[in-house]
Amino acid sequence: MLEAMKMALADLDEHVADSEHMRVPSENLLSKAYLMERAGLVTDQAANPGHGSPKPGGTVYLSAADESGMMISFIQSNYMGFGSGVVVPGTGISMQNRGAGFSLDPQHVNYVAPRKRPFHTIIPGFVMNSDGTPLMSFGLMGGPMQAQGHLQMMMRILRYKQNPQAAADAPRWRIETGLKVAVERAFDPDVVSALRAKGHDIDVEEPSGVFAFGGAQIIQRTAHGYVGGTDPRKDGIVAAY
Repeated sequence: MLEAMKMALADLDEHVADSEHMRVPSENLLSKAYLMERAGLVTDQAANPGHGSPKPGGTVYLSAADESGMMISFIQSNYMGFGSGVVVPGTGISMQNRGAGFSLDPQHVNYVAPRKRPFHTIIPGFVMNSDGTPLMSFGLMGGPMQAQGHLQMMMRILRYKQNPQAAADAPRWRIETGLKVAVERAFDPDVVSALRAKGHDIDVEEPSGVFAFGGAQIIQRTAHGYVGGTDPRKDGIVAAY
């Protein structure tokens, strides 16, 4: 998972932008052939492969569900505290600052341009059953930690059958630069030692809130109702009535 996430983040930084302005179509990035090519680079040793070359072609999250099975996954962020610092007169509404996700480098895929959306990390998560019915709504606040946290929690819930609260409580890792990986202090020391033996530069961090390893909310539908989880790294609650 560490190596796969490294490659995904490298490709994200190099290729992902407003879908109407991407130099490489998203379907090429997600094509089976390209994913197999990237998977072939994963070994049992730490690596820093960088991005691939596919063929061209301040956050709040809430999750809600009702008795009928309707579910909502919602995330909102002004970015950088109070966003742009510009308030709409007479409203008290602070404008967001996601334009900071643009680059001023003309060669960068996210170079600022008219009628173009900036890259951002606003990711409300949702999982459907194979029959198209809702299974889970979830999200994780924490900037670039969002996608990394989503992967870790979904692996725990969908593959290892943990409940949402256990998945939210579990210690997380975070990809940094190069071979560096940050892990929470609660990580199993034997796992940390094994990762170091494979060449990963592991930095064990003390708990430091939502910005380091994210803060999640999860609702999962079951045959008898709903199960919820709220991340202990932040303020939050699971409530039902």
